[in-house]
Formats: sequence, structure tokens, C-alpha cells
Amino acid sequence: MRRALTVPMLGMLVSILAAGNALSAQGEIKLPRPALQGKMSVEQAITGRKSSRDFKAAPLSLGEVGQLLWAANGMIPADAVTGATRKVMPSAGGLYPLEVFILTGNNTVENVPAGVYQYNPNAHSLKEVATGDKRTLLAHAALGQMWLARAPAVVVIGAVFARTTAKYGNRGVNYVFMEAGNSDQNLCLQAEALGLRTGTVGAFNDAQVAGAIQMPGDTAPLLVIGVGK
Repeated sequence: MRRALTVPMLGMLVSILAAGNALSAQGEIKLPRPALQGKMSVEQAITGRKSSRDFKAAPLSLGEVGQLLWAANGMIPADAVTGATRKVMPSAGGLYPLEVFILTGNNTVENVPAGVYQYNPNAHSLKEVATGDKRTLLAHAALGQMWLARAPAVVVIGAVFARTTAKYGNRGVNYVFMEAGNSDQNLCLQAEALGLRTGTVGAFNDAQVAGAIQMPGDTAPLLVIGVGK
């Protein structure tokens, strides 16, 4: 005789299903709150950081991904006196042109389905952009650098140049590139502090990268970063 599910059993089943897939019905994944204090000094992270194109097959945790994306383009808690909210890096005119995306494969980031996600710094969450593993497409767009397809996660730093050039004209282009460099350095140092490896790529076909990850039309890719253990 089939036994009916009790309330505790039903609750356990719901918890298991939720743990297996963090993606909500709205295509959003809430990331764990970022840590504001680590175990490695900035000096140690600077001296230890090096580029890598060789990654283990071990998946990244959702906490590690959240910490990396926060370092790349996240928010710092509001100032208790002024109520002002700041970001993890400066931006000319406080215009913040950067948009950060992450590509995952099957079981390469715990509880995250294979796909492309855009980081939402205000909510510290991931918004699904495309389903399926796009890492190989991206690797081909990066002039055939196939090691990117083997990285458990690939971060793409892009920018909406118009946010900055609307105020600063052509000079604003320089400011956007400066900010992208700051974002890349933050991510790489954070990865080192987490015991992760990174490799940054600037050689790629812009249109092909944008197409591979279904990047919004007003956003241009600037840097591609493979991340893993």
C-alpha cells in the first residue's frame, strides 16, 4: 500500500529539490552574501597571483562564484551616516558602465544549470541570459583558445560605453577601460585569496563573443576570464 507523504516528508522533498537547482521560476539565482574579511592579505594575493590555463574538473561552489562576481562589480554596504551605497571600485562620475556575465557548464558550478548569467550587483544575484553550455562557442570566439571551454566558469566583463561617454565624450572610453582593468584585477586577487586559478584573455572577436553569450546590443565585451581550481 502506498504511504501518503507526511508534512515533514514533503518539506524534506522540497528542500532536496531546491538544493539541486538554485534557479528560480524567474530565472534568478540569489548568491550567498559576500564575505568582507578574508584569511589572506592583499600583499599575499598580489605576490601569489599568476595566470593559469590549466584547471581541475572540480566544480566551483555558489559561494565562490558569488564572491568572485562581487569582487568584480559588487556593492559595498550603505554608509551608516550618509546612506550612500558604493561599489567595490571607483568609476568616473559614479556612472558604472560595467556589466559582468558568467558562463557555466553541466555541474561545473554547484546548483547552477549550464548557461549564461548576468550578474546583478544591486540584488547580488544571477539573471539567466541563455541556457546550455556556451563555453566552447566562447572559446572559438576567443580565437580558438579551447582551454576556456575546460574552465569550470568563464567570466566576461563588458561595458555600456554610452553611460560614460554621454558625460565625458571620447575621453570616457579611456575611463571605461580603466574600470575594466580594476574589475579584472579585483577578480583575480579575490580568486587567489580563495585558492582559485584565473586566466585573463583579451584576444577575441567582439561580435562572436557577444553573440555566443547573447550579450545585450548596447554592451561590448572587454575581457574574458577563465576561473577554476
